[in-house]
Amino acid sequence: MSKEDEVIFMSPPRLLLGVTLLFWGAMHGQALPALAAAILVEGRHWTNLRWCFGEKGFARSWQLSVLILIVAALGLMQVEEAETGDFLNLLSWLPFMMLPLALAQQYCSDRGVPMTTFSFIARRKMAADRKAGRVVRVSDVDLGYPYFFLILIGAGIGRGDVLKPGVDELYYALGVLLLLGWGLFRLGARRGRIRAWGLAYLASLMMAFLMMGGVLWLYERYIKSLTQPTEQAGSPFETMTSIGQVHKLQLSPSIRWRYYHEEGKVPDLVKISSYNWPEGDLWRARMRRNLHRERIPEERDVGGDFEKFLEVDRDVFLFHERDEAVVDFQTRGEIVGMVSDQSLIPHPLHTKRLAQLQVEILSANSMGAIQLNGPSQAAMKIRLFADEDLDTIEHDPSMMDLLCPSKEKEGLDHFLKELDLEAVTWAPNMKMGRRVEESRNFPPQDVSEGEALEASRVLEGYFDKNFSYSLFLTGADLRAPMSEFVNKKRVGHCEYFAGATTLLLRRMGIPSRYVVGFAVREEGADAGEYLIRGKHAHAWSQAYVGGTWVDESKPGAARPLWRCRGGRWVTVDLTPASWLSEGEKKAWYQGVFDWFQKAKANLVLWFARPAVTAGFKYLLLSLGFLFFIYLSFKMLRTRRREGEKVLGFWEDEVRKRGYLNDFERWLSRRVGQRPSWMPMGQWLDQHLPEEARGLIRRYEEVTFLVERGDVDGLKRELEGVKGLWKKGQKTP
Repeated sequence: MSKEDEVIFMSPPRLLLGVTLLFWGAMHGQALPALAAAILVEGRHWTNLRWCFGEKGFARSWQLSVLILIVAALGLMQVEEAETGDFLNLLSWLPFMMLPLALAQQYCSDRGVPMTTFSFIARRKMAADRKAGRVVRVSDVDLGYPYFFLILIGAGIGRGDVLKPGVDELYYALGVLLLLGWGLFRLGARRGRIRAWGLAYLASLMMAFLMMGGVLWLYERYIKSLTQPTEQAGSPFETMTSIGQVHKLQLSPSIRWRYYHEEGKVPDLVKISSYNWPEGDLWRARMRRNLHRERIPEERDVGGDFEKFLEVDRDVFLFHERDEAVVDFQTRGEIVGMVSDQSLIPHPLHTKRLAQLQVEILSANSMGAIQLNGPSQAAMKIRLFADEDLDTIEHDPSMMDLLCPSKEKEGLDHFLKELDLEAVTWAPNMKMGRRVEESRNFPPQDVSEGEALEASRVLEGYFDKNFSYSLFLTGADLRAPMSEFVNKKRVGHCEYFAGATTLLLRRMGIPSRYVVGFAVREEGADAGEYLIRGKHAHAWSQAYVGGTWVDESKPGAARPLWRCRGGRWVTVDLTPASWLSEGEKKAWYQGVFDWFQKAKANLVLWFARPAVTAGFKYLLLSLGFLFFIYLSFKMLRTRRREGEKVLGFWEDEVRKRGYLNDFERWLSRRVGQRPSWMPMGQWLDQHLPEEARGLIRRYEEVTFLVERGDVDGLKRELEGVKGLWKKGQKTP
């Protein structure tokens, strides 16, 4: 073997792979599997047991590794508690899934792993070339260092909470630094130079930081983004609007949900979440301080601003405490769509019960957002029950629901004055980024339900006559965008109408919130079906009418704690009805896209059936087990100890390798390379001595008359030619 080949086929130094696997175990808290894998990988240094796998053996070990990966991925898809991030964390186990191929490399007696191992097409072409008698050259590679890098990358993916945040990144970088330095130093140690270690260490330092940066980039780009609420789900804590931007809104025709109505009035709107704190082009849901929060029972408290629904049985949840058998819900229906962890479910305003959910926790926050935690599948069919006679999920308003940015007050009051509507003077002050200053001497004034409804009717009539809907945005003064909208532009999309309505109601002393969700308008092909597309996304206002403000602070408190009690939440939507006609024209291919989206969700729901899931699991396990037995049997057929002759091995190798590959390399070093256009027989005839002419006859017999060819005779002829050359009977 030449010095160049020695470098190309350099294996990692003893114990490097084993220590790297232990490093993986430390980063993931999986000491036992890491130790077992390390013993298997490093065991080659303490035993002479070797296998001659050959091309087929290596190909089967690669197929076995890929099979393990596929089975693991499919198995994770069937796990009920699996989350989106779990599929990416599966990549951290790639070193173990590739272990069959790595062990084949470690315990093989071959020169290396053929490059054709990883390509079925290349193996077929090589077989065809050999059958035609053409010379086939197979490049081999040592997978030691690629496997080493695979372990290092796997150690940095999906590490979890084994160490404290920030500390695990430091330990990971340090471990990569030391292990890379070790490997690079051993590569340069053969030169015997101290400078080699310094260069290798600097190179390992750079590679460690690059690898750590790459892992962090993968986390930010894929894992973190997939574990956050999706665009479909929205966010329970803030919503970004297009207020102030200059462009035309694009309406997505994709189906987000499907609503199937069963009984009662079809809801015009289904809600995702609501928000109480305006900040320019953002609306936030500000969680109340401990003093401002509703008292959530301990058994329902799930952290933050969320509380659990009451669970009646495995898949039925109620929010109210009344006996579910007694309540005759006015509105019933089903919502179908794709979901993920922390998805927000669209629902009518007075939803009080949900059924057929396969989730760990179903919770709602004080703004009325319903959230799934730990869904068992990627799509769900959820039954909804609503009743206007029951209380809504939303908590009663506080002073937060009366806040108005100070820069908006003057413009909004001017608009209300034109409509002969009176703005309140006692409203609390709000400054961006600062706390709410609640008045001590001027408590909120009660607005009767009749007054509140009459004010909303006046606003609706004026907006309907003087405002228009448009998807084209021309920018706005972000210091006071709502004042500019109601007094000057009077043209905009639903986010402008919802924001302006909310702040105008607050200026009249009516608690209100900014709401996002979807309109239920487009009927589908099935009975009772309504398609909820991206273009049906909508924003509106929600007002609390008929309530009375009550000071709920404790005796002797430094400031009052005002809460409005005894009223009800109602929908106030002042966006012109013309917005529903936008984007009504469908593309010619829309029907195909609709079918595909519906079929995708239906297929997930079909697979989620218990009978289908169990049958699929058993089928998958059975096929995987049979394939595993088949590949293992094929691999064991090539087993032999070092130096042990296996019957038929030489014959197989002669046929596989084109019969004279090794001899051709040996002769080429003495007479030069054979021209690619020259047949093997002609080339041998030019360079072999008279005493070795029998080799040509043996070659032709074996090549063209395989069944009658004397392979053993060919082997003897080859060795005889080498012997003649050594005796000097033939000179180069």
